[in-house]
Amino acid sequence: MSEPSQSKFDRLIIASQPYMANCMAYLTIMIILRLYEAMVLGNIYHFPTHSLHFELIGLQYDLLIFLKTCAILVIPFSLLYLVKPRIAEVFFLAITSMLVIISLVLQHYFANSMIPLGSDLFAYSIAEIKHTVGASGAMSILSLLPFVIFITLLIFLHLLFKKIIFPAWILYLFYLSFILTIILNRNSCPDPKNFKTDFESFLACNKLGFFSSNSLDYFQKIREERQLLSNLNGNPSLFTDPSKYSFHYVSKDYPLLHTDETADVLGNFFKTGKKAPNFVFIIVESLGRAYCGDNAYLGSFTPYLDSLMRQSLYWENFLSTGGRTFAILPSTFGSLPYGENGFAEMGKKMPKHLSLIKLLRDRGYYASFLYGGDAHFDLMDAFLQRQRIDQIIDAKSFGSGYTKLPANDGGFTWGYGDKEIFRKLLEISKPTSEKPRLDIVLTLAMHSPFKIINQEYYDQKFENRLKTLKLSETDKIERRNYAKQYATMLYFDDALRSLIKEYSKREDFKNTIFIITGDHRMPEIPISTQLDRFHVPLVIYSPLLKKAARFSSISTQFDITPSIIAFMRENYGMKFSPYAHWIGYGIDTLRTFRNIHSYALMRNKNELTDYIDGTYFLSNNGLNIISPTLDIETINDMNRQEEIQMKFNNFKTINTFVCAQNRIVPDSVYSYTYTSVVKPNKPPKKKTISK
Repeated sequence: MSEPSQSKFDRLIIASQPYMANCMAYLTIMIILRLYEAMVLGNIYHFPTHSLHFELIGLQYDLLIFLKTCAILVIPFSLLYLVKPRIAEVFFLAITSMLVIISLVLQHYFANSMIPLGSDLFAYSIAEIKHTVGASGAMSILSLLPFVIFITLLIFLHLLFKKIIFPAWILYLFYLSFILTIILNRNSCPDPKNFKTDFESFLACNKLGFFSSNSLDYFQKIREERQLLSNLNGNPSLFTDPSKYSFHYVSKDYPLLHTDETADVLGNFFKTGKKAPNFVFIIVESLGRAYCGDNAYLGSFTPYLDSLMRQSLYWENFLSTGGRTFAILPSTFGSLPYGENGFAEMGKKMPKHLSLIKLLRDRGYYASFLYGGDAHFDLMDAFLQRQRIDQIIDAKSFGSGYTKLPANDGGFTWGYGDKEIFRKLLEISKPTSEKPRLDIVLTLAMHSPFKIINQEYYDQKFENRLKTLKLSETDKIERRNYAKQYATMLYFDDALRSLIKEYSKREDFKNTIFIITGDHRMPEIPISTQLDRFHVPLVIYSPLLKKAARFSSISTQFDITPSIIAFMRENYGMKFSPYAHWIGYGIDTLRTFRNIHSYALMRNKNELTDYIDGTYFLSNNGLNIISPTLDIETINDMNRQEEIQMKFNNFKTINTFVCAQNRIVPDSVYSYTYTSVVKPNKPPKKKTISK
């Protein structure tokens, strides 16, 4: 007598046993991965002392990622199992092995950078990724060991759990959890509003879940932008009327174009004359206010710069426009929108635009850019060449007689350190003609892998600095976790001291204006809030200054060029077009705390998620109020949040439109001459938008 045939339900239960075994193996690995991040990586990379608590909180997000993964894989596994059980098990093991490898890579990235990797990965070229990976050290047998151990352990657990027969009620409960996970669709990433600092939410998040969620949002954003351009079809009729927010706009075809009515707020502070001043812009890699200037909440590790601030115009509540270096040149010198991945990333497709570099060159200045690394990184050279800059010097053209920063274990070095960069500046900037100069310097040392010449000297200088700061013993221990980062700050500070000392011996020093700011805050020292990521100083120092002043009002790098143009127009008789596309309104010189600006801030190359409007900060889909110390506190005001979100959406729409359609500035303004004032001309011929 033949055995009764198995029902489909029976076959599903049979397939559920090995599936449950495989899932339990993967869950165990995920728990061990969390402990690995907390214990091993935390010890190697010096996570803050309270990190373990938030890593344990993160187990719930690991569980959500686990359930979502298993819910996705259950159908293909079951179908393959009905064909051949062995194929199904190999399939599941291969997928989970790949996920474990990716998780390990993401954990190590987070441990190095203190920020989880998201969709910003897609904004970098292969060459830039290789360059960045090189900074983290060489691949070795030791570095590959965790990958070998975890994959071996996964296979072992797979074989171990196969021997277990799970009761039917556990299987039913397991599948029910899949259904609930899909129905409830809970966010598998923690809400930053539920944590005191952003870094705490970074610790708690599952790094694979963060990357996946961030990447899905990115591709959704691309689809939305393409749809937006298709709907606009070359006609910005969908824009919210921007005139009620800020400038007097003059052209619907060029939504950023407005009459340039920027007030000259700098002139009263300077002794001006007939001879145009030299400008030296010193853009300092990772110079954040968290560890620079009076009242720096981590303590200041730039004592010389602090002393210079007291002789300068100093903005203590200044903001960068990007969370990485990619934004610094277009924002500071062009007050430009971001495009999709940063303005310079458009390369040869950069729309026509104005900049401080171009405008001063057209009026007789000689302009140079000096960087100790590769100027092609972030396409800085492409942006500068569009300004027709006279000279670009980077690591490839530095010349002999200069020493690069020490290489890491893999033989990688970013290039020349700050002392060498400033030595080179003193060499190339010696006056050789009557032309005034615009020199732009981007430093390098305050960057991973944080290796500097004369390391022992600066390590000891760091210890000496700790003694002068009023820190508790607990705080001192915390600072020592990042000793190599703080040592590079002291190295930069010494380099700046030497530069100003040597420059002061030159005849042209008395007619030179130094403008010092940071490109962003250093992420390798845990950030407190999303706004902290952008908090940098602005210092304008010059022998031309009549007096020093300290300002507590908020301004950003968008505001620098409009203010310099107004300064040159009112005090040196330079003629400029009455129209401009500046996003910035000009630097605010109110000495007490306020913010009269509204701007979007871009965390990474393709992460435009933050907006500041007055003393409100829209971030992580929540509204925050900004305190005079630039701390933020989440508030519940849906009416205000919707109003600011409207402004933000309008900014993003215009940002997408003007960059994709070459509608930043018309030819008449771009080619403006001193002798004529012309109205904006018609827009260029429509482009075809690909869907």
